[in-house]
Amino acid sequence: MSKRIVTAVALIGAAGIISGCALEQPSAGCIVQDSTDYPWQAVYVLKNGDATKSCGQLKGEALGVWKYVQFTKDEKTQQLTKVSSKLALRPEGLAARFEPVTYDDEVLNADGSVKVDEDGEAVFEEITADRVPGARNDDYSIAKLSTALSETLADEPDEKGLCSTSGFKPATVTTTAVTRTDEESGEVITVAAAESLSYAFTDVKVYSDPSAPGTQLTGTLKYSDGPGCEAEYTVLALWPQVECDPDAFASPTEANAADRCDVGSGLNPDFDAVCVAGIGPGGSAACVPNPATGVPAFKKK
Repeated sequence: MSKRIVTAVALIGAAGIISGCALEQPSAGCIVQDSTDYPWQAVYVLKNGDATKSCGQLKGEALGVWKYVQFTKDEKTQQLTKVSSKLALRPEGLAARFEPVTYDDEVLNADGSVKVDEDGEAVFEEITADRVPGARNDDYSIAKLSTALSETLADEPDEKGLCSTSGFKPATVTTTAVTRTDEESGEVITVAAAESLSYAFTDVKVYSDPSAPGTQLTGTLKYSDGPGCEAEYTVLALWPQVECDPDAFASPTEANAADRCDVGSGLNPDFDAVCVAGIGPGGSAACVPNPATGVPAFKKK
């Protein structure tokens, strides 16, 4: 399987030479902006589930999005023939479980006693532990386990500009608990709890139009964070991930437009985007498609 990154290029001629000339252009197909350099930003709107349970409190996160194209090669002519396209989604919540956990623990002497310094204080060292054993140095396993891959991605958008997918396989990551033992009390302290997270995407569609080539998507997510807890969400996402200021929407005449997901933010200024707190980098606020509009989300003109 080989990956193709598609870039839309616009050729603009001198004013007066090509203005007013209406030519029908061939479709560029279903373009998907790649997450290699910049992630997408998703917001999750609860459809079915208990909002008081942990699985019903998913708000949003960074999302890795990639388009893959599968080819076959004619051994005689070496000519490549396209077989199918696929869409890959990698939620930050899954990928982050492969990051090692670090914590401070007491250093022991050979006899098992706690080592102390010249002031009689316990000496600590930083410990690094994997939540998914053996996966830290295996990038392929990390990518495979934390990525939901579709069976198909449409070659051409429909009349609404949406490129459909089908056959997403759930992406599931199971972690082991990381614990340490307090040497004085003998108490076992949980540094990171064991978890089993599952993301099952369905009905995912990418909006691909010359005005916004592959920069918005929507779909449905069934999310589980353990036995007996499952919730269903509407997924709304856009590219690229952009931080914002929720308070800027309260006083738009005084606030910087970029803080309102508008001009200067890095997003298409025609997007109908809103700012949601707690879903951006480090828990900051981030721009997402307006849930009241859905995808495609554009300002009314």
